[in-house]
Amino acid sequence: MNGSFDFLVIGDDEASLAAAGAAAKAGARIAVHRPSERKKRSPAATSAVPNFVWRRLDLQDYDLTLEPVSARVTLLKEGGPVTSYASARETADALEAAESEDHFVWRDFLEDMAALCEEEYLTNALYCGEAPGGRQFAALLADPQLLDKAARLFGPCADLLDDYFTDPRLKAHVAAHALSLAGSGPREAGSASALAEYIEADAWRVRTPKEGPSLRAVLERVCQDAGVEFTAEKITGVEPASGKQLTVTFANDARIKVKHVFFATPDAAAAAGTGGGAMNGLGYARHALFSMRFRLADGIEPPGGDVKALYEIIDSAEDLQKARDAAVEGRLYEQLPVEFEFAPNGELIARSSYMPAAFYEDGEWRGWTGQDRQAAAALIRERLSSRMPGFASHIRRFEAEVAAPPAGPSPFAGCDRVIVQSRRHDAIGAAVKLIDRVMTGDE
Repeated sequence: MNGSFDFLVIGDDEASLAAAGAAAKAGARIAVHRPSERKKRSPAATSAVPNFVWRRLDLQDYDLTLEPVSARVTLLKEGGPVTSYASARETADALEAAESEDHFVWRDFLEDMAALCEEEYLTNALYCGEAPGGRQFAALLADPQLLDKAARLFGPCADLLDDYFTDPRLKAHVAAHALSLAGSGPREAGSASALAEYIEADAWRVRTPKEGPSLRAVLERVCQDAGVEFTAEKITGVEPASGKQLTVTFANDARIKVKHVFFATPDAAAAAGTGGGAMNGLGYARHALFSMRFRLADGIEPPGGDVKALYEIIDSAEDLQKARDAAVEGRLYEQLPVEFEFAPNGELIARSSYMPAAFYEDGEWRGWTGQDRQAAAALIRERLSSRMPGFASHIRRFEAEVAAPPAGPSPFAGCDRVIVQSRRHDAIGAAVKLIDRVMTGDE
């Protein structure tokens, strides 16, 4: 690979490929750097593909089928599961059946959360670190309703949930599914914005059927058809080439010039050892994503028998904040919030974003070790076993990985043309919008 590119996209997840394909179709020259070792795996559920992305990429031409997850389910320490659905009516009916008085206000909550996102410059300030323009700021100060929106959006998730609900189990359920993606706590400033995004239709996760092509495979074909170039060569150096370009060097001595290095997920950025000029107004930091895949023997029964649901394990809403605090302090939290799902091939995929990016021990910070990985894996197995008795006896094998900064210096250190998308519920749509904004700024 040689030449000049507008973007070097790091990663081959769905959001990265969608952004690369959309930019290439818009006329940009795109290179994608993907992992050298690509394991054949059943894909996990991902955010939905918004209509505007579907049309931009002409996905109707690629025989792609997507199925939404059936429900969001929270497994608390006590009591039965708390469940919500894509349908507001179905969720309200389920809450009424569970004798939760909050079923009366569920629809109001959804409508009000959607209204909070109507002012795009406010959400851009939160997620992308973009300050409002002079006129926007003046209008904000002059309008009490807009000020109230901003205060609610930039406030803690816990306070906003208290405005609507009295049922602590429902509040724990909503907080878990809204906040666990980014590993944030319900008392953090700005965490309320996750509620507004979590209820959007494009935040409802989807899967591809077992017999059909995966979304990732289809998006890779879209990129190839659009002229995107791929490489798996190790990046050994990134240096400024001019005021508006970087020179990227690979292990095979190939060199390219790029205007921007683009990470569609902070996990890919963490694995590369950079936070970049992270376009993330909420400042999610100092934690890592730990994920596991379990190959199970036959006979394991999903909670409630629903293999198509997305599950969260928490003991109470307070555990979200305590786990977040522990990660920031550089330690594991025993009552770890864990998200899991059953893949179409029967694997169980579990993950937690409430892991420390580094550990604080004896007055010093250190990176992850093999022993830390074993401890984290054991903790997740224990949490799964606490909700599915006998789970451990059904494990045939498992693998684990952590998206944490690697040891040693990063080739991206000191680069100021690195863009990192924060964790988003609508990751695919957000990545395409972000790369569009960057391209518009280059014109």
